[in-house]
Amino acid sequence: MNKYTAFTCLSAVLLCGCANSFLKPAAGSERVLLMKSNQVTHCQSLGKVNVNVITKVGIYNRDADAVEANLLQLGQNNAVELGGDTLVKDVTPEFGKQIYAVYKCKR
Repeated sequence: MNKYTAFTCLSAVLLCGCANSFLKPAAGSERVLLMKSNQVTHCQSLGKVNVNVITKVGIYNRDADAVEANLLQLGQNNAVELGGDTLVKDVTPEFGKQIYAVYKCKR
């Protein structure tokens, strides 16, 4: 393996491994729950948030679980900004994108 190939492989591994560390949880986001639509009938709707994350680093695709975790974290961060405490998955337009409905539930 030549030096260029080794450098490219090492860079991709480091970038993929560090991608999750770039996303910081907002204060209070750990209290935002992901629920099903039938569980929020008593809650106040606050709107929807559209979030997206990078799914590919160079020629390497990111792990689906890591992408999903990043989408949820972004949704939780946005819910906190809107004063919400609950998310419901609304639409998944494509891999790396998610629309969440945000609710304020009295818990």
